[in-house]
Amino acid sequence: MRRRAPALVGPDSGSPVSPEYSAPFTFTGGTIDRVVIDLSGEHYVDHEKEVTAWIMRD
Repeated sequence: MRRRAPALVGPDSGSPVSPEYSAPFTFTGGTIDRVVIDLSGEHYVDHEKEVTAWIMRD
């Protein structure tokens, strides 16, 4: 039997998910309009990051 757990969006006192910031990280300056969770299993490609890296090569 598969167990389902809810996806939580908002404050979390746990460990940060990225070294880009340290916990606790307070979100300011905007509104979260939508959260998309992709469970397709497809590898995520950050196209913006790839283009930035390509531009920085020159």
